[in-house]
Amino acid sequence: MKKFSFIIIFMILIVNVSCLKRQFIEGRAELISTTDTILNDSSLIYGHIYRLNLEGDYHYWENEFEIWLENTYLRTTNDTNGYYSIKTKPGTYTIKCQSASNTRERLIEEMKVELNKNTKTQIDFYIGYTIE
Repeated sequence: MKKFSFIIIFMILIVNVSCLKRQFIEGRAELISTTDTILNDSSLIYGHIYRLNLEGDYHYWENEFEIWLENTYLRTTNDTNGYYSIKTKPGTYTIKCQSASNTRERLIEEMKVELNKNTKTQIDFYIGYTIE
């Protein structure tokens, strides 16, 4: 009887694991434009965040996405329109964006960018998702 119950439990486990075939829909980041302006020798990164699984106009929750410059303390979140901005010193940075509710490394979108003095750089993020 023990052997039979072990086989049943093993079969249930295999069926459950096989049902968890997670698929990732990859997102992306796009550099839209860079313009010169007067920013007191600093740089501004700004842009919009889009969800790939939704089309058209939709509501954003404030702080739904987290945007940060890698290896710095600079972080921000989106507003209710999906926009963000970070002001920083000129340099080369990797900017990253992730849904605050999703901790999967694969769904972090990023772009390496070189920022010059007195420039505004628009980077839009398109956030991917998983299908389970």
